Amino acid sequence: MLSYLYETTLRKVRHYILTHGGNMDQASDIFQDAVIILFNQVRKGKFDERHAIDAFVYTVAKNLWLNKLRDEKRISNYEDMSVFEVAESGKDSLSDLITKERSAAVNKLFGQLNEKCRELLHYYNHEGLSMKEISEKLGYNNEQVAKASHYRCKQTLISLIKGNKLLENLLRN
Repeated sequence: MLSYLYETTLRKVRHYILTHGGNMDQASDIFQDAVIILFNQVRKGKFDERHAIDAFVYTVAKNLWLNKLRDEKRISNYEDMSVFEVAESGKDSLSDLITKERSAAVNKLFGQLNEKCRELLHYYNHEGLSMKEISEKLGYNNEQVAKASHYRCKQTLISLIKGNKLLENLLRN
């Protein structure tokens, strides 16, 4: 199953990200994050088996990339996102408000991370640096160490979110 995703879906994700301002490293990282989300959904019993797995991973990757672009201010609002083929019907000011509320809550927890984690996640998520660039900036021995640190930092943030039931419910809904 995983080899199928890497053979077919990764190619589609790379094509999408490369044609929308990204590079190969970013495409691989986004794909990897999408696969992790899939596995977490399956593990929690929340994955709807009526959906095609490759379509799910592709859609998650696409949304992760669009969020990254939005965070980088390469696209500034939902109207600009229509250029990227994601105009969703029903997006209104209420959903924008909920999105902002979620973002503010996560940012508050983000502030509880240690400085190195905040820097690493900022470089990756907001500046779009590759793991190689991050390892050089933060003085890691190589990009594998940076990837491992990135994973640990994300897990710490997830633990903080799970420790806050109100926020966890806000992010789920």
